[in-house]
Amino acid sequence: MFIEIPPKVLFGIATDSSRMPKLYYHPRWIARKFFWLRLRYIHALMRRHLINRNSCLDFGCGSGVFLPTLSNLFRSVRGIDLEMVEARNIAEYYALKNVHLISADIFSAVLDERFDAIVAADVLEHFDSLDRPVAQIKLWLKGDGLLFTSLPTENYFTMVTRRFGKYTKPADHYYSGEEVETALRNHGFIKIKSITLASCFPLYLIGVWRQNAAATAEKA
Repeated sequence: MFIEIPPKVLFGIATDSSRMPKLYYHPRWIARKFFWLRLRYIHALMRRHLINRNSCLDFGCGSGVFLPTLSNLFRSVRGIDLEMVEARNIAEYYALKNVHLISADIFSAVLDERFDAIVAADVLEHFDSLDRPVAQIKLWLKGDGLLFTSLPTENYFTMVTRRFGKYTKPADHYYSGEEVETALRNHGFIKIKSITLASCFPLYLIGVWRQNAAATAEKA
């Protein structure tokens, strides 16, 4: 079951951190629903493509808005990010007993397991260099595990929707979605499914990725 957290709940939890975009609880219904649609698609793709649903890592989980949904889908969920105030409030509000939050830099964190699924929803474009976060994902993903990504695009429709939603492009968007996907391919990931939000001028690229056999054998 997908859980879209009510705007009133998010408004009460939100801090001045940029980790919870206001589009999640935007006063305009259409802006709010469209933004949540990214995570709805990822949830649907997980249900369709994952065979094993034991463990999941929310990589750069931010405000934690996806945690209640992941908690329903997996036996065990971990979320990692530098700031955890909002995520901890959401985990407490929904009493997510199978969710463990790690407040740490991903490059120094030591995790004692590898995961059936890793979610990187609108996070990889925020790194000023892609090699290290992608390498970390490969380290934590099981050989037969799947990576789920949501990535922003830059086009005319993007600018129009930002203006409509009164939303400014974050200053730390260092890469376009296409550039991040190229980096993933360069590191041995293969996209097995792709969805775009809006077809002619896509706002987000949503993908399911697996590691190729050669990369998996080399890591093992």
